Amino acid sequence: MPPGPLRCIATLLIIALVTPLDGMAQTRPHATLDGIGGEAKTTLIVAALVATVAVIGVGVYFAVRQAHTVKGCVAQGSNGMELERENGQSFVLLGATRGIRAGERVKVTGSRRKKVAGVSDRPSFIVDKLDRDFGACTPAPAQS
Repeated sequence: MPPGPLRCIATLLIIALVTPLDGMAQTRPHATLDGIGGEAKTTLIVAALVATVAVIGVGVYFAVRQAHTVKGCVAQGSNGMELERENGQSFVLLGATRGIRAGERVKVTGSRRKKVAGVSDRPSFIVDKLDRDFGACTPAPAQS
């Protein structure tokens, strides 16, 4: 199994930070970049680039991770529990649905699927966990 994106980013950042800066050891403590040798300057630039990429990577990771949540009203449909979003899109709920009841507005984390073979020919949402129960709602009539 390949390592996660955070592990790769952290490893690159650690490598960049512990790479010896040979030219830095011979300069004055308050030297500017002008006093640093060519190889050390290159190492500093690479370290800065790696740190920038790491920060951007962590931001993208959390932005993408946030995209796997769905909020809506739960209804009992012909295929089981269904979640109706405010925009009219609906999903058949599968997975860790314990604690999710029809007539409740919820926010769940998981993954979207267009179809789940042998289970539903409609868009589905595989629930990993119930993030929040916002209370009662009035579900729209379930589609068949």
